[in-house]
Amino acid sequence: MRLIGFFFIIIVLSSCGVQHHFVSSKEAKDDTSYVYSLPYSKGASHLMVQGYKSQFSHRGRLSLDFKMKRGSLIMAARDGVVARVEQSFSGGGVHKKYLRKANQVVIKHSDGSQAYYGHVQQNGVLVNLGDTVKAGQVIAKSGNTGYSAFPHLHFIVWGPTPGSGRSQLPTRFLTKKGIRYLRPGRWYRAL
Repeated sequence: MRLIGFFFIIIVLSSCGVQHHFVSSKEAKDDTSYVYSLPYSKGASHLMVQGYKSQFSHRGRLSLDFKMKRGSLIMAARDGVVARVEQSFSGGGVHKKYLRKANQVVIKHSDGSQAYYGHVQQNGVLVNLGDTVKAGQVIAKSGNTGYSAFPHLHFIVWGPTPGSGRSQLPTRFLTKKGIRYLRPGRWYRAL
């Protein structure tokens, strides 16, 4: 338990040191990128412990980590079709043997982008491959599988890039303070 607390403190401190801004305040007003729902139950609040390009495990990656208790409900952040499901892994930790062993759900959106929901608990996926889902629909339960120091949801969106596969996309969310790019070290309540 002390080890988990130590890792949690290290992650929070390392993720809060750098905040990457993708647009200025003026540009944000004209931003037309999709606005996502927070990927958890309405009324629930979760701490974002790691943000874009954070130093612990997001170096060079536009991904977000929300601290969640095991079994917390994960909701689709946007409408789409379930494109990938993995829920057979049982272990987790910060050892290289756990790399690429996170249970997950991937949802493909109408514009070709895809959202990844990772570290889902074993047998905690509540949708099937090919299912159509709506934003706010329960899709999984949070866990601690794969390369993970503690239970949380790892969320990332990528889009198709002609000729080179896919590119990571920064994501805006609807919050009680309006539409925002999220920042680590802050709590966000789902609307």
